[in-house]
Amino acid sequence: MSERERENAEIAYQTAAAGMVLLENNGVLPLKEKGKIALFGTGAVRTVRGGTGSGDPFNGGLSGGGNVFVDQSPRYHIHILDAFEEGGYEVVTSADLKLLAEEYDRRKRQLENQVMHTFVFPEPLLKEEDVASAAKQSDTVIYVISRNSGEGTDRKLKGGSNDCPKGCEIGDYLLAVQEKENLLLLRRYFKYLIIVLNVGGVIDMCEIKNARPDSILLMGLAGQEGGRAVRDILNAAIVPSGKLTDTWAARYQDYPASATFADNDGNSELEKYREGIFVGYRYFDSFHKEPIYEFGYGKSYTEFSIEIKDFKEEKNIFRIECEVTNTGCYPGAEVLQLYVSACNTDIDMPAQELKAFVKTRIMEPGEKQSVRLKTTLKELEIYDEDSGSYVVKKGIYLFLAGNSSRNTQPAGKVIIDEDLLTRKADAILPLPGKLEEYHHKNCINKEEFYPELPEIKAGRCFLVPKETDAACEKQAVITYTTDPDYQGMLPYEKTEFVSPKKVVWQDVLEGKASFEELAAQMTDEELAALNCGTGWGVSDENNPVIGENSESVPGAAGETTHILTEKYGIPSVVLVDGPGGVRVRQEYEAFNLLTGKKEKRNHYCTAWPSGTLLAQSFDPKILELVGKAIAKEMKEVGAHILLAPGMNIHRDPLCGRNFEYYSEDPLVSGIMAEAFVSGIQNSGFGVGACIKHFAANNQETNRSCVNEWIGQRTLREIYLKGFEIAVRDSQPLAIMTSYNLINGIPTADSYDLCTALARGEWKFNGLIMTDWNGGSSSASKSMHAGNDLIMPGGNTKAREILLAVKQMEPVFDDKGQILFSKVYEQLPFYEEYWNSFRLKADGKERCTAVLGEGHRASVEGERILVDNAPVYTEVTDRYEFLRASVKPAPIKSPLTIHMAELGKEGKEIIYYGEYDRRQTICRGDLQRCAVHILKTLQRMVCLNSDRDG
Repeated sequence: MSERERENAEIAYQTAAAGMVLLENNGVLPLKEKGKIALFGTGAVRTVRGGTGSGDPFNGGLSGGGNVFVDQSPRYHIHILDAFEEGGYEVVTSADLKLLAEEYDRRKRQLENQVMHTFVFPEPLLKEEDVASAAKQSDTVIYVISRNSGEGTDRKLKGGSNDCPKGCEIGDYLLAVQEKENLLLLRRYFKYLIIVLNVGGVIDMCEIKNARPDSILLMGLAGQEGGRAVRDILNAAIVPSGKLTDTWAARYQDYPASATFADNDGNSELEKYREGIFVGYRYFDSFHKEPIYEFGYGKSYTEFSIEIKDFKEEKNIFRIECEVTNTGCYPGAEVLQLYVSACNTDIDMPAQELKAFVKTRIMEPGEKQSVRLKTTLKELEIYDEDSGSYVVKKGIYLFLAGNSSRNTQPAGKVIIDEDLLTRKADAILPLPGKLEEYHHKNCINKEEFYPELPEIKAGRCFLVPKETDAACEKQAVITYTTDPDYQGMLPYEKTEFVSPKKVVWQDVLEGKASFEELAAQMTDEELAALNCGTGWGVSDENNPVIGENSESVPGAAGETTHILTEKYGIPSVVLVDGPGGVRVRQEYEAFNLLTGKKEKRNHYCTAWPSGTLLAQSFDPKILELVGKAIAKEMKEVGAHILLAPGMNIHRDPLCGRNFEYYSEDPLVSGIMAEAFVSGIQNSGFGVGACIKHFAANNQETNRSCVNEWIGQRTLREIYLKGFEIAVRDSQPLAIMTSYNLINGIPTADSYDLCTALARGEWKFNGLIMTDWNGGSSSASKSMHAGNDLIMPGGNTKAREILLAVKQMEPVFDDKGQILFSKVYEQLPFYEEYWNSFRLKADGKERCTAVLGEGHRASVEGERILVDNAPVYTEVTDRYEFLRASVKPAPIKSPLTIHMAELGKEGKEIIYYGEYDRRQTICRGDLQRCAVHILKTLQRMVCLNSDRDG
């Protein structure tokens, strides 16, 4: 292993331990540092490292990625059994677990699809004689319950798939029957029962508690060093200090979206967010639902006391001064949390909202630490749909401090005598119909409401002038042109003349020319190429090179384009997944341009703890540390932008990608994302981050087409707030839009989202890209919306963009047949090159295809043949192809005399139809997106020069 690998493995270990949450402990933990121990559960020997899909650095990938079979390699994956044995424990069940691992591996290797698939393995029913034998050797048993999920599929109450033997029950949110019986059997034989939850999200705890365990540790999906981290948490080499970033309900049906989430109601096309702003603890606290574990909860091996010393306000900043004391017998750290309850407002409000949190240092027994919790008057704002503005509402605001959402003490009151306008913000993405949302207000008797608390009357805010307009048709787009006679073609298009001269990328970097001058020199085709990336993978994926400042990145998610490098000197940008680690191919052969020989290259990258686990540290420094370590790996492999962090809200625990995301709370999500992005971009390595999925990617079921109805206030305060914090405080290089529709509009096609909000309100100055293939979005609409980069794009999307800008003639092959081209090399989908011509039997216009030398057309019955073979006119729709049980031919519809005629004695085919001459976007749209990409390239140069300087 390299020095960098060893350093990052240590960081992965420390950060994994920092986010683990001790849920229950009656004194059994911590374990002794060595001795005999019994381990059971598949997760003990095949510990789940992280979720699947792009969030897994070893998922194989459509372009190669890493090797998915790395479970046996300690370089990438420390299982719990291995860690205990490495640490000197005698695991009395070791032999049986290793046999179980062999069966697990055998079944996993039988899978055909290792990329977008979550392998599940039925938990075996324990034999009583094995349990009895183990109990004679140790009085303590650890049972590992493991779960996995991933991109493309949501979780279920109970799982199951074609991987499993018929009749097997697979646990998911609920326990499988085997797991319940195993727990009861272990409880009967062992004096001490410890449960480790190797899970990526919430599972049902009632069934687990029925076994009366002595201790429960939420290990989470802890990355490659998870086994070591959980061992050292259990034996107090590291004292647990994590806190839950989600509410763990007593039953799944207690979650407000459970009845309609995904296809729970049989409808995966439309998802109405009726719960409104009442997500997670906002719902449970407001509607008096008792959870198993509340938001912010987590135990330790030690105890802490929290004493509020002072509550004060200065210049609209509220501060709570606290003194924290370690009153127990172990060193440890505590998380202080500030909640605010807005009472007697004239608008719906949750019972309380998190406004700040601080994690103490590791404190020795008896040690004290002064901690300051603070928030601002502005952070008390809500979005008022009636006035189209953010407002701090008139009312009484109770400030509370504690170590979880349900363990707080009041610190003070703030009185707001009138509504205070903080900023104007036009409505975006309006609802297409009426949405009935939940309602709740905090009503109190002012005179009887904590009369002993200090009371502050808040000052006034200032009216912020309106700066943006969300109306797409009002947005002026400038087309920069070297043609003095050029006239704008669309109502929103303005023109600006630019002197014709040769401009290259270096001129822009040296300040000799503007970005707009460079874009003005480019042809429509060059602009479309710049705005459409390539992939899956990189251009030299199968012929990698090294040397002369060039190194390939096989297994990367994609890149921008090399087409403009020779003419303009514009470099390509390599994009890599993702949240769980830099996903590239680990080993490959490359041609050395200097020596002329092939060499073996290695790209060994770290598998990091999941986003949820990192956030459970409640420590932004942890996220920043991981970000900086990832940046070093990106620089080493030649990647430029990491497609992470994922920061969508945990609306419902069954979302398959919750493990990638941070929390049910937007403040936690935003702060953690900001720290992660800052770690990457302030590293000095000249690399950046792409926050995703913008926005409301809260389910995987029908993720490309689901239409989510979300109210304006809910959208802004819950599902966009985290993104706003990350943009405002870290300015990521990029934002990735999501697949789904919001209120009927694909996010990548939304001017409101991409331009009015991100660039107008938030002042985002990076590039915005689609998720791969863009879901339901249209590349041309995305250009005007301000989604600058279509990924993976390629010729298909570039042509779609060009067709929206100008008329294009159809392209025929030398047999007079319309040209068919494969969309992706790996997939059996084709596209046809009719371009602006629409083939129609009754069309008034004609388009002629001239046959090449040696070919001749003829008529047989009603069919037109070339060289006695059919001529086809259209492709099979990709969705039709995917749905069909018997796969149809990729091209179809033979040409007949109703659609064309022959000319020049069979040397021409004259097609009937009409030209579509509509122009829906302008050249300025392409230029504007290109400029955003070029400015992001310049920022990368500056980030790199900061380190060099």
